[in-house]
Amino acid sequence: MKLSLRARIFLTLVPLLALPAIVGAAGVVLIYRLGRSIEDILRENYDSVVAMERLNEALERIDSSFQFTLAGEEQKGRSQYGKNWKEYLRSLDIEQHNITLPGEGDLVKRLEGLTERYRRQGDWFYADIRVLGADCVGLAGSPNSRLVAATALATCDRRRLYFGGKGREGLLGTFEEIKAVSGKILAINQQNMEQASRDSRRLAVGSLWWFAGGLAAAVVLAGLLALHTIHTILQPIRAVTRSALDIGLGNLDQVVPVTSRDELGRLAEAFNTMGRQLRHYRQTDYSRLLRAQRTSQATIDSFPDPVLVVDTEGHVEMANPAARRLLGVVPRGKDQTAVLPWQPPETLRQPLAEALQKQSDYLPEGFDQAFPSRCDGRECFFLPRILSIRDPYGNTLGAAVLLQDVTRFQLLDQVKNNLVATVSHELKTPLTSIRLVVHLLLEETTGPLTAKQTELLLDARDNAERLLATINNLLDLTHLERGQESLDAQPELPATILQAAADEVRPRAEDKGLEVHVEVPADLPAVAVDRRRFGHALNNLLDNAVTYTSRGGRITLSAGARDEAVTLTVADTGLGIPPEHLPHVFERFFRVPGRSQGGGTGLGLAIVHDIVTAHGGTITCESEPGKGTVFRITLPAWTLRTGAEVTAGGMSAASP
Repeated sequence: MKLSLRARIFLTLVPLLALPAIVGAAGVVLIYRLGRSIEDILRENYDSVVAMERLNEALERIDSSFQFTLAGEEQKGRSQYGKNWKEYLRSLDIEQHNITLPGEGDLVKRLEGLTERYRRQGDWFYADIRVLGADCVGLAGSPNSRLVAATALATCDRRRLYFGGKGREGLLGTFEEIKAVSGKILAINQQNMEQASRDSRRLAVGSLWWFAGGLAAAVVLAGLLALHTIHTILQPIRAVTRSALDIGLGNLDQVVPVTSRDELGRLAEAFNTMGRQLRHYRQTDYSRLLRAQRTSQATIDSFPDPVLVVDTEGHVEMANPAARRLLGVVPRGKDQTAVLPWQPPETLRQPLAEALQKQSDYLPEGFDQAFPSRCDGRECFFLPRILSIRDPYGNTLGAAVLLQDVTRFQLLDQVKNNLVATVSHELKTPLTSIRLVVHLLLEETTGPLTAKQTELLLDARDNAERLLATINNLLDLTHLERGQESLDAQPELPATILQAAADEVRPRAEDKGLEVHVEVPADLPAVAVDRRRFGHALNNLLDNAVTYTSRGGRITLSAGARDEAVTLTVADTGLGIPPEHLPHVFERFFRVPGRSQGGGTGLGLAIVHDIVTAHGGTITCESEPGKGTVFRITLPAWTLRTGAEVTAGGMSAASP
């Protein structure tokens, strides 16, 4: 009968569990027997040994009592004699009830007889001296004389009773016999304890050998069972593993032999079923996959702009003809020798690395982020688009790169800038003449004016001033983009720059009921700025702050330093800018929809951005609707090198 894998594992584990249990039980039994044997030895022989030792100690004290009496200490002798007989008889009683060895009973009986004789001799030793003396020698005379004679004779007789004489056994002889008999009892119990100890040691050694042998047999048997089970389980698993690796390498013609009907056999059958299905899918889906690949390639080939797809290691997987002509790339699938990653232009390296590593898309919008390249013998401009490619689980598969040809738009932008510069320049001269005429008329140098004429002229003057400011902004922006002006950068303290800007805007702010505060630490380093140009940028920021801050609001100018850079901050408590419009605030002609306050053209912040960039700095905007807006300008701290770089770079730094 074929056993299942579960049954075979169970049959392997049962002996592994049963053998330690059996060996452990045998060890417990052996240890229990050894313990009981030692306990019996200690309980039986130890009691006899202790009883004989105490009996001998009491016997020694009884014998000492006789010696005290012979030395003249009769009272002390009598006291010690009576007290130690109790301990003697108690020890003798323990031994009488603890006879366990052969011959021990005869010795105890002999000890009992000697004890009885010793007790009689001792009692006779301490009998009345008159009786003792009279018994020794027949005396005649008066009672007093007989008592004196008896006392003298009693002392002499006690010595004979103790040492013996005239064929009579004395106390000393009986004492020695008792010592000899009790010593034999003590010796045979000690010998039995030693013999039992040796037997216990042999039992312990034998038990240890039996235990070790059983444990070794259990380990060997368990190892054989485990090896058999492991071999039985691993053999089909290895076959499945080898087939799975071959399938992973593309060889789908794999069949695992089915050697049993247990769980491993069912695993082999399931694996073979999977292999058949994979072969079927490969046959049915190969043409579909090939068609999808060709469709994808045809799709990107139809794009006029360069398009390419790179994997996570930077190898080009797909590229259309435009990308091949422009960048000289060859997809790895087309040329197996192209094993090195693609080296993109310098402008694309950082965005491409972030798209592959951080899944960060790169979607620039300004023409200043376009890069030039030679295309068909002429200079072209391409605006890059880099998108990370992810699977449904969020893992990065690669990146798609689209280079949008913006050459025509770049040329149109240049034409527009030239046209704006030309028109602005041509309008500025006649507009200046018109302003002069309006001012002369308002000064009534040509004659008095009526109230209506004055009103019309004032309106014409305001519109002329507004138009002139717009033209000046357009000219400034054109000059900044072309780099036609150089900066006169000088070291200036942040406190001086901000205070001058605050003083210039304060009258208008106070007219509107606004507070202007300057908060600058005294120990800040200087910055390299063109005071006129940078003051123009700060004035534009403050003009916006005053325009879009309601009465009772606050405008704060502050500064701070960190990491060899100085940050100038202009903050207000005005209307704020919605988050969706923040990315566009520095674009030309952009105005926040729905904001009708002021008569700006949307060029002020664009001019600020270009001026700050020309100074080698950066500007950011943070805002929250209803709470205000914060502009932060970061400039490098003044050094001889930074000042020279800003002066030499001039306004060309703002050019795209």
